[in-house]
Amino acid sequence: MQCNVGQLLRESTGSTRSFSVDRTFVDGPEPLEVPQGQVRILRTHQGVLVTADIEVEANLTCSRCLRQFPRSSSLHIEEEYLLAAEVKALRLVDPSFGDEMDFSIDEDNIVDLTEALRQYVIADEPMKPLCRAECLGLCHLCGNDFNQDPCECGAGQMDPRWSGLAGLLKTSGD
Repeated sequence: MQCNVGQLLRESTGSTRSFSVDRTFVDGPEPLEVPQGQVRILRTHQGVLVTADIEVEANLTCSRCLRQFPRSSSLHIEEEYLLAAEVKALRLVDPSFGDEMDFSIDEDNIVDLTEALRQYVIADEPMKPLCRAECLGLCHLCGNDFNQDPCECGAGQMDPRWSGLAGLLKTSGD
């Protein structure tokens, strides 16, 4: 998602532009679909502040059964993009300033929201994505998907070393 902010940069600090996003695809390592959203760009003294409320649909992999499934989420993005000249000046003053400042306005006055969107999607992902809460996962021996049918490999059999404790469970449950 790219936007030209050339006209906005010619205006005074505090000027704004707003636009809607409808059905956009963002390329990257994992393509994203942005069905809808609102973007607001505010002129600052060093560049622009981008604020966006965007709906995103990403494909995740279930941590139990390893199947891909779609996940929708709402993101609130707020990032400041600096002019390329400002970024160069800040790097001259503080050499350690380079790596964390990926958000800059290029020489053609284009703001690219793709990297910010990618980072916000990653931060919004659950630690262990599940296709559904009751997903049974895969057999640890044969790899059978328990959601489709039980396996015949005997993975559910109890280790004979635990039989004494299993007997205690049966007697205490009576």
